[in-house]
Amino acid sequence: MGFYFQYNGHSLPAFILFTATVFVSGLETFKEAFISLYHRRFTIDLLITLAVMGAYSLGDYPEATLVVLLYYIAEYLEEHATSQAYESIRDLMRLKPEIATIKVGKREVKVEAGKVQPGEIMIIRPGDMIPLDGEIINGSTYVDQSNITGESKPVPRTVGDEVFAGTINLEGYLEVKVTRNSERTIIARVIELIERARMKRSSKELFMDKFASYYTPTIIIASILTGIIPSIVLGNPEIWIYRALVLMVIACPCALVISVPVAMISGITAATREGILIKGSSYLEEMSKVKTIVFDKTGTLTQGELTIKGIKTYNNTNILKVAASLERGLRHPIAEAITNLAEEKGLEPLKVEDLEYKPGYGIQGKVEGKLYFLGQDTRQESEDTSIFLESRGKVIGEITLEDKLRPSAPTLIGTLSKENIRTMILTGDNPKVAEKIARELKIDKYIGGLLPEDKFDIIGGLRSDGGVAMVGDGVNDAPALAAADVGIAMGTRGSDIALDTADIVLIDDDLQKVHQIIELGKRTMRIVKENIFLSIIVKGSLALLSIFGLVSLWMAVGIGDMGLSLAVILNGLRSNPKAFISSTK
Repeated sequence: MGFYFQYNGHSLPAFILFTATVFVSGLETFKEAFISLYHRRFTIDLLITLAVMGAYSLGDYPEATLVVLLYYIAEYLEEHATSQAYESIRDLMRLKPEIATIKVGKREVKVEAGKVQPGEIMIIRPGDMIPLDGEIINGSTYVDQSNITGESKPVPRTVGDEVFAGTINLEGYLEVKVTRNSERTIIARVIELIERARMKRSSKELFMDKFASYYTPTIIIASILTGIIPSIVLGNPEIWIYRALVLMVIACPCALVISVPVAMISGITAATREGILIKGSSYLEEMSKVKTIVFDKTGTLTQGELTIKGIKTYNNTNILKVAASLERGLRHPIAEAITNLAEEKGLEPLKVEDLEYKPGYGIQGKVEGKLYFLGQDTRQESEDTSIFLESRGKVIGEITLEDKLRPSAPTLIGTLSKENIRTMILTGDNPKVAEKIARELKIDKYIGGLLPEDKFDIIGGLRSDGGVAMVGDGVNDAPALAAADVGIAMGTRGSDIALDTADIVLIDDDLQKVHQIIELGKRTMRIVKENIFLSIIVKGSLALLSIFGLVSLWMAVGIGDMGLSLAVILNGLRSNPKAFISSTK
């Protein structure tokens, strides 16, 4: 209506309508501008407010109205599009069931999931979402784990198998023994770590923030000089003040600042949908530059489900019974293999005192008053994994174990080799075992018989030749995971310390996803560079054209702010196709 009155020469009604529109649409912007001014910060709200005030002082009310309206629309669209990058976090929050059905004697009681403790028995019926992590003690079924691992096919689960909160029981009746409370479930940890990931920023993000802190004041000074110097030298101050206002609006660094984080967050959430947890955008950036990937052996390249191949005893000691007593309660694959066999044979654990676990060495303790040490001998020449039981400095028994390669390991190593990424095994197992695995998988280099501190030192040396990623799962891998540019932990079998130390977690232990992370990192960094280039070119071109009077205020907002911001957001969302589709509906 204001434009209608203006066109027909009714100045007062036009002025009233324009002013009302500016006030209603721009009230929040003006409030933020004064807050920015109070804190001596240059923000887009302050720049828009100055532009509107300048347009009013020149009597250009329609232009001021267009600026406010376009900025209002831009803010709405930008907020909507940006929110899509965080949609997966909201999706994950919906995967935390609030109620669990607990078996109490012969009764079933509905309880808040947050109040259920490890050891209690849950009842899970077909179609139910599993409320807490646990181990199946009765029943079998197929479970849809796509919410957690990204695996599209339902997986069979039966007695002894672990199931996760947020997954769906598709078929059978289940009784599940709770293994983690609601704050420690896999899904809860994923949500917590994603929130923490948003706080860890890449070098590109930090650079763009620093660049914007210099860029904006520089453009503002240039706009002031554009308004003053030509007005004094050439006259026509109205023209030059208007051009200065246009240049000031172009100075808004919104598109520049948002161009990097939107692509990074989009990449991180895309990874989450595939069962890959990345704890910060800096690690996505580092994965795009990795030159060497180092692997632990047991539980990483192999399935970590060891079986006992043979037991030798050199005196009358029950080797299995003593070893199982020492290893009882530990989560390492060797410990699980020994204790499982002892349970199958019905061997009762013996009393153990002064138990001491030495990562990379073995375990020591007094069994019924007698001191034993159980560990590996890195000097052995066999290609089998063996551990030895010692007492009083003498070997009294040997347990030989075997493991199977992960099905995804050969494919991953072959793919990395084609892309000229070096591969290496660092293991505490004996060198002959490491050599056998390296030969089977065609891994470039291997070193066996290592202690945790040895792995740490080797990783440190490798970093001088380019980016290094370390993939592991155990307590003894934690120092190496911390030493690498990027530490990657296996999520299902990984120890708590490995999961906490690692920068990236493979929730479903699929090794092939290591290559997916590299590809995602490269694609994300390509998009980041596109966004930075686009932002600088568009803003630089508009700034230059504005000096010659070829850009209006509404064009500065519509193209230099709204248009450019939407362009970099939508381009950034290409790292996460689902978010891109949602934002364009």
